[in-house]
Amino acid sequence: MRIPLVIPLFKRFALYEKGLQPKTIREILSITIVLSNELSNPTIKSISTAKIREFLHQKKQERMWSNKTFRNKRQYLKTFFDYCIREDFVKINPVEKIEKPKIPKRLPRCLNKKQLDTVLMYLDAHKWFNTLEEKRNKAIIRTFLFTGIRLNELLKLKTTSINFEESEIIIYEGKGNKDRIVPIHPNLMPYLKSYRDIKKGKPTTYFFSSIRSNSALTEHNLYRIIKILRKIAGIYFSPHMLRHTFGKLSIEANLNPFKLKAIMGHSDIQTTQIYISVSHQNIKESFQKLELI
Repeated sequence: MRIPLVIPLFKRFALYEKGLQPKTIREILSITIVLSNELSNPTIKSISTAKIREFLHQKKQERMWSNKTFRNKRQYLKTFFDYCIREDFVKINPVEKIEKPKIPKRLPRCLNKKQLDTVLMYLDAHKWFNTLEEKRNKAIIRTFLFTGIRLNELLKLKTTSINFEESEIIIYEGKGNKDRIVPIHPNLMPYLKSYRDIKKGKPTTYFFSSIRSNSALTEHNLYRIIKILRKIAGIYFSPHMLRHTFGKLSIEANLNPFKLKAIMGHSDIQTTQIYISVSHQNIKESFQKLELI
């Protein structure tokens, strides 16, 4: 059995049975096809650990992959060969013995209070295309900041997922296909309601929709908003930086890390605790209250 024959089978399995995200499936298939082409379309049984290791090492050198990228590509190939084992195309996964390089622990980039105030000031002062766009964009940026929601989660947020009566947002199929409930902060609520009220005559399936149609807001359109704000405010930031900023501000406001973990949808408390490291103000204030002597 050769890889091109297995790919459509794996694709259906990954999508319908394993429930992987389409983006992840594309990444797996992309690196698998490159491997097959580089090895001149061999049979799956003939692909050894040594061949895959050499392939990954060569690509890392050619494309200057980071350790994180190397680990991701290795994992994509492992997932594909796990399926091959499942279907009895091979007995042993040839990727298993390839070591995963260590990833240096970097602190997440966040906006400080001054930068945050500047971004919000320019967000509110900017003359957007019309009132609907103005209210939508104000709600989008503040939703990132007051919920720590991920980019894809915000884009997929349905109108029915926001419960104004209970002050909560239901995130369906977040990272890891997990659902969670995010409380709506009192400072965010007026912006969500203002945007909701102005679009009442234009009901849409997705809460944050296009200005000119009923279709969902795209990642491209969202980044257009971000780029405008970055330019006029003179401050670089991304949706993920706003998520990190939410985590940092929540820790500084003394929110319990386990509660923050549930809100942000982390699978491990260690991921949440990294915001303690970036919260210099919180550490400083806690230290100054200690009676050491």
